[in-house]
Amino acid sequence: PEHEEPSLGFATHTAFDAYFQLVSKPARTSSNVFSSILPPLTPEEFTSALATHRAAERERIPRLWDDERTRTASYQRFHAELGEGFNLLFYGCGSKRAFLNGFAAWLSEDGGHVVVANGFQPSFTFKDLLAAIEQVPGVAGDPGEPSAGGLDAQVQRAHAFFSRPASSMDASALPHLYIVVHNIDGPAFRAPKHHAALALLALAPRVHLAASLDHVVGAPLRWSLSELFARKPAPAPAPPTSTSTRAPNPTTAPPAAGAGPADAAPKRGFAWLWHDLTTLAPYDFELAHADPGVLAGASALRGARAPAASSAGMAGAGAGAGAGAPVTETAARHVLASVTQKAKKLFVLLGTKQLEVMAAPADKEKEKGVEKAGKEAEAEAEGAYDYDRLFAAARDNFVAQNDTALRALLGEFRDHGLVVPAPGGGGGGGGEALWIPLRREALLKVVADL
Repeated sequence: PEHEEPSLGFATHTAFDAYFQLVSKPARTSSNVFSSILPPLTPEEFTSALATHRAAERERIPRLWDDERTRTASYQRFHAELGEGFNLLFYGCGSKRAFLNGFAAWLSEDGGHVVVANGFQPSFTFKDLLAAIEQVPGVAGDPGEPSAGGLDAQVQRAHAFFSRPASSMDASALPHLYIVVHNIDGPAFRAPKHHAALALLALAPRVHLAASLDHVVGAPLRWSLSELFARKPAPAPAPPTSTSTRAPNPTTAPPAAGAGPADAAPKRGFAWLWHDLTTLAPYDFELAHADPGVLAGASALRGARAPAASSAGMAGAGAGAGAGAPVTETAARHVLASVTQKAKKLFVLLGTKQLEVMAAPADKEKEKGVEKAGKEAEAEAEGAYDYDRLFAAARDNFVAQNDTALRALLGEFRDHGLVVPAPGGGGGGGGEALWIPLRREALLKVVADL
């Protein structure tokens, strides 16, 4: 035909063809990389720049509780409140370590015995606190007399020593003990037996407790109502003051309501007075032990999910098997025979730490001729070891250098139920705690053979 339009060809270039044609071209990378434009800083330059940045931050953030007159007035008020039979609990945003350490130094000037517990350190244990208390002359008894070394015996000795009546000697010569605890919600104070032991010491007439709390959310749930509103049996007489700037002697003040001998005060409690101690200071010293390769709060989140996951895994492994069910010695040896040497070393490390935190083997049920596996397993679970402290110990012993390696080694034990999370996250502290569900005698044998 004469008037037919010219053909456009067999193939037509569409938008799809343009896209694939563009994508098929190799990508070009610029040679102007950052390292070639700006050379890296030397260690000296990096340290100097970091110091300058921190100095600028300190100038920008207001400095609270730094005035000496304000601190002294607060110390006098807190000293008077301690003398009235209360214990002090400080909360608020910012590190309270410098303020409480200054308060401890101020208290030591009057001749009282002061013990400072760094509860934020993973290596700190409750036994360290008891050992420091027993350094006070007379608490451990006469040097020639043998004394029991169990946790309950140590706590009872300290409570009896600081609860002696004033008639036995001159009231001014009775020693007073001031316990300053940094981060009372730390791993060392989460176990139920440690919580009960501290509650007994806190109600001794001449034991005064001042503690800081960093996890404010859910903090009132850590103590029962009877512990929160408990009062000491009688107002503790304060030690003699050396200067006129100290608080008046509480022995001259009238007894507080509800503190008389006729009142049935709880045997254990804390009698907290809450104080807002917002300092806005950075937690540099408290976070010095933290692993920079682990996200903050990751272990706590894992600890909250681990019990449910472990329960599901144990239930699927066999009928009637629950999370934390006791494992026989033979089953443990079969599992340990198929793991690597580094995993065996980790098991020995966890088993040794668990044996250290276990209570003295006083099995009252066996003495009566009654054996209850559920109660025994519950008692053994109190020896659970905090995951953060286990990670620090594994890193010090060159077992695992990061969180991923440690959890890979624990995976084989978790799958076979040889290592399980403790019920309630190791004392209700929110963090993850692990334990080996073996009887104490069987765990001693297995660890000794390895």
